[in-house]
Amino acid sequence: MKLISLVFTCAAIALFSIACTETTTTTNAPSATRTASPAAPAPAASVDEFAAARVIYAQQCEACHGPAGEGGPVKVDNKQIKVPSLKADHAIKHTDAELTKIITGGEEAMPAFKDKLTADQITMMVRFVRKNFQGK
Repeated sequence: MKLISLVFTCAAIALFSIACTETTTTTNAPSATRTASPAAPAPAASVDEFAAARVIYAQQCEACHGPAGEGGPVKVDNKQIKVPSLKADHAIKHTDAELTKIITGGEEAMPAFKDKLTADQITMMVRFVRKNFQGK
């Protein structure tokens, strides 16, 4: 929940700072000529392309895979399971299509997310896992 608040706060500050960079120049002399070059546009605020993915991961994945994606033993429905690490070689060796298939349809003890996430959200989660846990 703190992460969501942080993301929204950063976004609000970025939007506020962009809005505050707009300047207007007025002159009282009708024949005055502007010789100064216009100000360079402010650089665009960097957008966290994975903000939504972080929220989904926290809600749907973190309980089993952990905040660092390391997995480990987890009790689900009174059954102890070993959740694989998203950083391990086997996860890294999966293609994007294979990861998409696993998230969509589930695998072994992992539930299917086809009814919980859209296809675009699943694609975003694959990119998030690659970048956040596998450094790709």
